[in-house]
Amino acid sequence: RTKNSGAAMKMIACGAVLLLAVAAAWSADCNSPENTYPITAGTPKLIKSVPNGKLFELPAQENNTLRIVHVYGSAYEMGQAQAQLLTSEMEDMLHSFYAYLDSMIDPYIHKLPKDIREIIEKDGVAAALQFTADLTKPFTPQHFVDEVRGMSDVLSSSDLSFDDIYRVQMFPELIKASCSMFGAWGKAIAHTNGTLYQLRALDFGIDSPLVNFPQLVVYHPSDGHAFVSLTWTGFVGSVTSFSGLVGVSEKVWLHYNLTASRAGVPFHFLIRDIAQFDKTLDSAINRMVNSERTCSVFLGVGDNTTNTFRVCEYSHKEVIVYDDANYPAYPVHPLLEGLVYVDKHTQPSNDPCLGSLMQKFYGHITPEVTLRNITAPFGTGDLHAAIYDYGTGEVYVSLAGTPIDPATLKPVAGPPAPAYARPWFKVNAKGLMELPL
Repeated sequence: RTKNSGAAMKMIACGAVLLLAVAAAWSADCNSPENTYPITAGTPKLIKSVPNGKLFELPAQENNTLRIVHVYGSAYEMGQAQAQLLTSEMEDMLHSFYAYLDSMIDPYIHKLPKDIREIIEKDGVAAALQFTADLTKPFTPQHFVDEVRGMSDVLSSSDLSFDDIYRVQMFPELIKASCSMFGAWGKAIAHTNGTLYQLRALDFGIDSPLVNFPQLVVYHPSDGHAFVSLTWTGFVGSVTSFSGLVGVSEKVWLHYNLTASRAGVPFHFLIRDIAQFDKTLDSAINRMVNSERTCSVFLGVGDNTTNTFRVCEYSHKEVIVYDDANYPAYPVHPLLEGLVYVDKHTQPSNDPCLGSLMQKFYGHITPEVTLRNITAPFGTGDLHAAIYDYGTGEVYVSLAGTPIDPATLKPVAGPPAPAYARPWFKVNAKGLMELPL
């Protein structure tokens, strides 16, 4: 247990402009269908090149393509490259996301702190985002600002300013999502060829523009080491990252009711810095401990040095680190050696599904078992999901999008399907990170 003695700001939850607790449907009996789609593992096709970037696509089925964006150089050059590769997509994403935020705030505004509510009522959601951006900027590493500057300079002929692009970066700090994670090693995967497998399932809902703009960004920075981030066009933070050295998962900590602050490092910037700069579990945890923290979230971190995984209760007040021996056990969440897991519900969860699946597949957990027999039956990872294989350097990815008929593998009409119920991709992240400019 570690503590941060920074100034406290008592609040209802994470210093949030938007208190959006995404309610994921219960699947207590684990009766959702298993995922039987083929896994796509082809060679990405080069689509476009710019001086410091390359755009690839990995097609699977019709209307199911993984966009892979390589960016190289300084933070400014990487931001510039992404905007040059995806200029119209970035403009569309930012415009549609602002419209989405404006449209969804009314049902939640009465739950917000008075000062935030007054800002939104007087000047709109953009002003509230700017308020958070101003409070966090003194604690934000300069390379994030530089990367956004690179984007804004490319988009200078549009109606999107630097401030427009920068303030929307605050949305992960402000919107609460339900997610699941686990790390499995040792006895938990004893009958496999693996070293450490890690799940990151993002349950944010699939009614936002994010569904239309997913991408896997492969960063090749001049400072730090290469890493991949499963994210969205125009965003520079990360909620899903893997470098081969370390990997990070995240989940909202809904039941936290102690001190919080809007002044500090945005947690999604910290996640990205872990992926870019840290090489071990210990260094990642030290970064958490020594940062000025804001949000209350669970952060899951694994590494390929120890081939183990930890779940951290990360909050303004303190960081508490759990392993497979000291994570709180309760009836539907038994302790299992070599396995730490957290489901998508508020903790401690009353849903027996994930715990029962962990026991059922204990010793045999692999990425394929996870995507077919765990995330799909439990119904977790609606917006996107990723599984990190530390032994091979591969990352499995699934994205929400057009429903795919499992028999014909053709798109069908209807609302977006959740990622866990769509075909998955397998990418050689190690190879992607080694790709030269």
